[in-house]
Amino acid sequence: MRRILSVLFIVGVFVGYIFLFAQTPEPQSQAEQMEEQMGEPSPQTEQPTQEQPSQETVEQPEKQHKKKETVMQLESGKYVFEMPPKSLDNYYPPVARRAKNYKAYMDTLGRRFYDLVADINAVDLEVIEVSYTRFKDYYSFVADLVPEWKDRFLLSEVEELGKVLGIIKDTTDTTKTQKKDTVLPIGARRSLDPKVSNLIKKLEYSCKACHLQEIPKVYFRYYWQTKDMKMNMATFIVKDPMTKRKMPYRDFKSEMSKDYYTILRAIDKGSKVELRRFVRKFIKRFNYNQSLCSKCHREDPYLFTTPTIATLVKDLDNEANKRIPSKKRLRRVLYELYRSNCTGCHRVHFPATYIQRFWYDQLPKPPEEIAAQPTQPPEQTAESPQPEQTPPEQAPVETPTPEQPEQPTE
Repeated sequence: MRRILSVLFIVGVFVGYIFLFAQTPEPQSQAEQMEEQMGEPSPQTEQPTQEQPSQETVEQPEKQHKKKETVMQLESGKYVFEMPPKSLDNYYPPVARRAKNYKAYMDTLGRRFYDLVADINAVDLEVIEVSYTRFKDYYSFVADLVPEWKDRFLLSEVEELGKVLGIIKDTTDTTKTQKKDTVLPIGARRSLDPKVSNLIKKLEYSCKACHLQEIPKVYFRYYWQTKDMKMNMATFIVKDPMTKRKMPYRDFKSEMSKDYYTILRAIDKGSKVELRRFVRKFIKRFNYNQSLCSKCHREDPYLFTTPTIATLVKDLDNEANKRIPSKKRLRRVLYELYRSNCTGCHRVHFPATYIQRFWYDQLPKPPEEIAAQPTQPPEQTAESPQPEQTPPEQAPVETPTPEQPEQPTE
């Protein structure tokens, strides 16, 4: 009997614990906490004074952009090819090392920007603060490198982005620090303020607009020069193999062009002597021009001069030295040289060369024939009064002349 009572007692105690455990106040405490957390912002949202700052934060950057004009406005059909700022020379060879130039800084900035964008798209709040801080610090560092371009960096928008993400404390909004502690229901997904995507789009646009405006200028100034960094396409000096004198590369190319067109004219006239003489000049200058590729290009020159060009040069020399050269074959070889070699290189090199000639004052000068013409009229005016004075002097001399021939008649 005692055993039965003890067993019943133990069972009753066990059932009582189960009943008490089922009615523990833990779920109620969680619910109360959820209600407290949901109830805290309710009085703040009812106040209209806290909704206005959020609107002002969107309008203030726009007003600042209109005053400071930090956002570039691009116009289609217009492009000014001015030289980049002189302060940019400090971040390109030969002043700076090749590994630490401005492009390397921009590549690092781009990587940190898109790291932040990837974390924002994934709504990864645990690492957004780290990626934002790394981007913000490097963004302000790059903005100070070139003082002429600092107004193109949207530093205020980067600061505003940190406030919207809750990383930088905003005194006008006390809800930013509470977003990280909120508990989401099961199956719910986190989302960020729509202002975040708007600010990211502004930053991305400012980068693309500046790149579209400045990258062509930067490439033409710092990437079109010799390997020793001493000459560029406008100041390139070569030694003509025919005259053995140094001259600008453009003058050397002009001499080679004259040889080319003189050959064509000799073919039309049928002059063998002139044909063979200028073919020798053209081939010697052409081969020397092929060797100049290594002055600037670090790659193998054969990547730019195919072996077929060498065969065309041989065909031109052999045909010109025949007893009766074929005009048709000579014209065909010259055309293939121009099409396969000259045209391709000119399309690539001419734009950079002509722009650099404007930048470095390497422009052609007009002939000085007009200045010699005004010297002739004063000479005529000096001689003109002399014949006017001679007649009165000769007039008295002419009077005795008729008397002298009368004497021999007598």
